[in-house]
Amino acid sequence: MRTRTARFLGATAVAACACLTLTGTASAVAPANGLQEVLAAAGSDTTVDITGAILADANSAAAQGSWNTDPDDHVNVPPLLSGTQTFTVPADPFGDEVVYSASNPAPNGSSQGKAALKASAEAFDGKTDIARSSSGRGSSDPATFEYYAFATDGVTWSSSATGSGAGLTLTLAQLRGIYDGSITNWNQVGGANAAIVVYLPQTGSGTLSFFTGTVLGFDPTTKPVTIKRFQEHDGNSIAAGDRAGAIAPFSIAQWIAQGNAVTPDKRAGFTVNPLTGAGFNGSPVAGSAGGYTPAFTTAFLGSRSVYNVLDTRTPSYDQAKRAVGFDDGDSASTASPLCGGQLAATIQQYGFLTVSGPGGLSCVRS
Repeated sequence: MRTRTARFLGATAVAACACLTLTGTASAVAPANGLQEVLAAAGSDTTVDITGAILADANSAAAQGSWNTDPDDHVNVPPLLSGTQTFTVPADPFGDEVVYSASNPAPNGSSQGKAALKASAEAFDGKTDIARSSSGRGSSDPATFEYYAFATDGVTWSSSATGSGAGLTLTLAQLRGIYDGSITNWNQVGGANAAIVVYLPQTGSGTLSFFTGTVLGFDPTTKPVTIKRFQEHDGNSIAAGDRAGAIAPFSIAQWIAQGNAVTPDKRAGFTVNPLTGAGFNGSPVAGSAGGYTPAFTTAFLGSRSVYNVLDTRTPSYDQAKRAVGFDDGDSASTASPLCGGQLAATIQQYGFLTVSGPGGLSCVRS
């Protein structure tokens, strides 16, 4: 049996594993097949850390003694590597070893994760088995894609806690005005007299497509406004000289997870702020450091599902579904621990709202 790798399991994998001990969990998803398969997840930055915790459980001793009796190795591919850093996905019966590096970058964002899953399915090469996605089904997705919504995130605007937009509440109209170029100074929305520096996530980000397509309702790059880019949910990737005047969309779940120290803190002093006129007018977060919880509701325009995406054509489809999906019975008894509700506390710890599906499921398939 292959030794199961810790690999990249989000941050603080040891802490995550400690809260994910499952014993005696029954599952009626596809039976163990005895193959030593490597199941690689790639894509979204928003869900990389919670996916790391989910896959850490699948690789745990408790799982080996209960639901995950196959000698499978679940691997969580980081969306971004820096400098000379590399990440290796081991070989398995269906594919060769893959080494990601600066010259062979990993899928970064939902779109690239889904593209990698599609390409792997078409090549039947086993390179990508699960696409992490914070965006839903697209018009170009193959019919063989299955989306398993397993949690709810929120996206709102962020600014520096000590900068020109500190302590403000924006209306939806004001936020849209900033991103269409009609509002250019923080003093136009109650802040200091300073230019607003407008940021959006990297191209291919699910957060980018959701924020522009749903929250804003338009593509700011078609408007008379200067757009700068940052790595989503990473305040450190916003230029230091811009931070006092910057505005950027931020995942509420990622902000909470970083504030609760279950993932590395990359907020760089940015706060997630209230947005009124968007279905929910309160603070998006409750509590204090180490005990933050999401406070928004699903009525919030910025509320979105996050997904694990499978392709039925991949060679390890059945085994990937054992970790993140469910069979045709559509009930908790036919689901993985994730979709059967056993990981609810972990989902909440990472800043997400849980999902209530049919038949007691904690996932919704589409």
